[in-house]
Amino acid sequence: MIKAIIFDMDGVIVDSEPCALENRLAYLRQVGIEADDRKLAGLLGRNMADVWRIIAPSKDALQLQAGYVAYKQAHPIPYAKIVMPGARPTLQWLKQHDIKTAIASASDLTFIEKMYTETGLRQYFDQLLSGADFTRTKPAPDVYLAALQVLDVAAEEAIAVEDSTLGIAAAKAAGLYTLAVPLRDPRFTQNQQAADQRIKKLTDIMGIVDDKNAYNQ
Repeated sequence: MIKAIIFDMDGVIVDSEPCALENRLAYLRQVGIEADDRKLAGLLGRNMADVWRIIAPSKDALQLQAGYVAYKQAHPIPYAKIVMPGARPTLQWLKQHDIKTAIASASDLTFIEKMYTETGLRQYFDQLLSGADFTRTKPAPDVYLAALQVLDVAAEEAIAVEDSTLGIAAAKAAGLYTLAVPLRDPRFTQNQQAADQRIKKLTDIMGIVDDKNAYNQ
């Protein structure tokens, strides 16, 4: 039986990746670092500490991250305006059917909570986890393993919803059946072949849960 759905946040619950990309590019220009938007787009799903080490290996990653957090706070992503189509009805349906939910994102917890509050989706999530709080980030499975633990479900009782290659790898490494959602911005290209199933829209999750639970009755 499926008892829980674990969602990535950026690109899954909110269409925040384009906004985040523009913020990263603008911040890097501000600190004197030139970066290619396609190269940055290719780092989808990575923790920002990893991004800085790849984009600017000669710079202090912790210092860059602290500056970027301040920049994002000054240039906030309008989460309330970019909720993914189908996210709200899907989350409502899951709650009505007593399916637990969690976010397992590479974003800092501050921004996960900001999304959670500004979108009005607070009531639908049981747990929020940030990959930034773990030594090993995606594609390591740590954030997903922690999500399973706090939700008190086994891997075979949960489904992960991801968009990035790294996120899919992390979910699969945790033993989760993994759904891949479409990438909406053509600048972002990711290999989603490792996902168990690709869905066209978030509301497809309802039918998948129904089918799996009916099969296991």
